[in-house]
Amino acid sequence: MSFLVSPAHGLAPNDVTVDSWSAHRPLAVTSPHSTQERLDAIAALHLEDNRSIPAFEEAIQLVRDHLGIAIGWVSVVLADTEVLKATYGLSSLGLGNPLAEHRQLPLADSLSPYVLDCQQPWAVADATQLPHHSPTAMMATYGLAAYCAVPLITSQHQCIGVLAVMDRQPRQFSAQDVSFLAMAARWGMGEYERQQATTRPMSAAQTTQAEQAAVDAVRLHLIGQLIQDMRNPLTAVLGMTSMLGREIYGPLTEKQREYVEIVRTSSQTLMHQVDEMLDLGLISPETNKLVAAPVDIHRLGHQVLDTLAPLAETLSQTLDLTVEPNQGLWILDQHTVKQILYHAVFSLMHMASENSILRIHSSRKGQSLTLALWVSNPWLGEGLPNSMISLCQSLEQGDGCQRLENDLYNQGLLGNGLTPADLSKHWLGLLLCHHLAQHHGGHLRLQGSDEAGYRLVIALPALRSSPPRLDTDLIPPPLPSSPGKAG
Repeated sequence: MSFLVSPAHGLAPNDVTVDSWSAHRPLAVTSPHSTQERLDAIAALHLEDNRSIPAFEEAIQLVRDHLGIAIGWVSVVLADTEVLKATYGLSSLGLGNPLAEHRQLPLADSLSPYVLDCQQPWAVADATQLPHHSPTAMMATYGLAAYCAVPLITSQHQCIGVLAVMDRQPRQFSAQDVSFLAMAARWGMGEYERQQATTRPMSAAQTTQAEQAAVDAVRLHLIGQLIQDMRNPLTAVLGMTSMLGREIYGPLTEKQREYVEIVRTSSQTLMHQVDEMLDLGLISPETNKLVAAPVDIHRLGHQVLDTLAPLAETLSQTLDLTVEPNQGLWILDQHTVKQILYHAVFSLMHMASENSILRIHSSRKGQSLTLALWVSNPWLGEGLPNSMISLCQSLEQGDGCQRLENDLYNQGLLGNGLTPADLSKHWLGLLLCHHLAQHHGGHLRLQGSDEAGYRLVIALPALRSSPPRLDTDLIPPPLPSSPGKAG
């Protein structure tokens, strides 16, 4: 017997005899337009290849456990081939049979076109009773008698294949059997589409990120080379201005000496910045290992401040470094510490107001070097600017740059004379300090309160099991009392 089943609920109408089927019923012929739509849907779901699909495997195994039928599969139908995506029982068709080996069969030998044609379940209780001209080559080849299939339909209502079961013995398929097959097909298709919706965008994003990382690496390498090439003309300019300033080629007027000094100072500032950019290239938290070496924090700190002195003069600021007695020598990674100190002070300078004193205090806390930074201002008191406090708070919450920028917008800091471009320089420098401190095994924290003012505290542990010989744990000196805090 054979019958069609209503697609709405998987219920069969009254069985019809085989004789009611045309003895000369041809293989269902799908229009080219419908075939192309099916192929497009299969391609969009990445189902063209022969790989097994876990969601379909689960669906067909569920059918096997529930109905106990010998053979089953879930397939997608290409232009002239039916590709099996999940199967069970194929080994029972004979060792090394082509169906099990290739997991596909010609569409002309399959019964699936009948299902695709009407997009409804179709069942054959006994294939041997079907008219001689019916396309039963697959059934005859493998000695199959019973067949039942339901359409595999996507969420876009496109039929792309079938879920089918077969048996060697004639078998009547009840309405409940067909309904269960339809349910399993819907579940398998829905589960696969759900997985695609979550994994494919991630894969695409990861690919885009990898490509962007490669482009950024090339760009940074090129920038590094260009920066290195800047040293030669800057060295020439410094040499010439030095000779002109010593009046080797003749006396200079007062205005000429002033101009020569401006060129010399500007060139020296550029040279310092080039050196800092080249040093920045030596730091790579992802790949570079820390190099433990004795570091004189007093000498290193003054090197950094000497580099920033021209900028401090331009901003009418004073830089002040103090080091706890007998706490100057540490085993650290010098390049990392230098970059941390440079960018922390640089960021603070751009956020602090004119006539401020930027204080950097080095001390020991436990087995770590502690660098405390804050601002003294005769009118605003002691502490950190509000913008620096907001940046540090966002960093402590473990958020990225987007959260930092959102926080600044929400708090109205962008309306207080700080443009997005200014803020990017500030929080990028502080973000780099944060990552470098973590790379060194330390951290960056706020310390203080609204009433007493805040400090930026950077803790960097010594890079050996026993720290340098130090007598006592010293805490940074308390902040002087003041009527206000830095703004």
